[in-house]
Amino acid sequence: MRAGVFTICGPEWAIRRQPCELKIFFARENLAHRHKWHDFMLNEPCIDLSIGFDDINDNPKYIHIPFWIMWTLDPMETYDSIKAKVQQWNSADSKSYADRKFCSFLCSHGDAGRERILNELSTIDKVDSAGRWMHNDDSLKSKYNDDKIEWNKHYRFNLTPENSNAPGYVTEKLLDTISSGCIPIYWGGDNHPDPEIFNQDAIIFFDMNKENPDTIKLVQELNSDAKRYMEFACQKRLVEGAEDVIWEYYNLLEKKLTEIIKSK
Repeated sequence: MRAGVFTICGPEWAIRRQPCELKIFFARENLAHRHKWHDFMLNEPCIDLSIGFDDINDNPKYIHIPFWIMWTLDPMETYDSIKAKVQQWNSADSKSYADRKFCSFLCSHGDAGRERILNELSTIDKVDSAGRWMHNDDSLKSKYNDDKIEWNKHYRFNLTPENSNAPGYVTEKLLDTISSGCIPIYWGGDNHPDPEIFNQDAIIFFDMNKENPDTIKLVQELNSDAKRYMEFACQKRLVEGAEDVIWEYYNLLEKKLTEIIKSK
């Protein structure tokens, strides 16, 4: 059986014309403001399954899977491999204060909210920005061959806002920061990202739409006190049982695909 996985990078008519017996639509972006795609193609007869981060419970053609799972984990993960990764992300061994610089930032385009939080953090220490916007650091490319996780391992904090805000819209950015062992300074997912998986107390949140004096005060205090920093950084980043929740998404997808294939 020929299968195709499609997203918003292209016209709808091209998806319809593809000679596939199984067609899956995968929402990689926040579709709330993309009127052309806001229905996740659920009204398109040629689509057999639509996958997204929104909670849509009344359509048998749709399943909810967090974006970052589809992007950062291997499709062939086993329960044991997922559990091992959760243990690694939660381990205190990857956390450090003494041999790290202040804060990293990677962004290709800016806006007023990002400029505000960047300026606020810059009152504490230099924020190294390796993206096209506010670029002041070449080390991501010159020293780490564009490996964002390896680059972030040399920082205490990573400023990591999502491109837009919506309940459940959590991309790979948060997990990339966690994988590197630094503390995420995060905005997105209504500042309540997948609480059944991520420990909300181990994330520093900010609001893109206003000044953030409490956030800046906390970052400043942690950055100036190695003991307090390590206490915060060494909290488990993923909650107890996170591997079970992640594995259940794998089971859900397998079950749904099996049903669809059997019905063909």
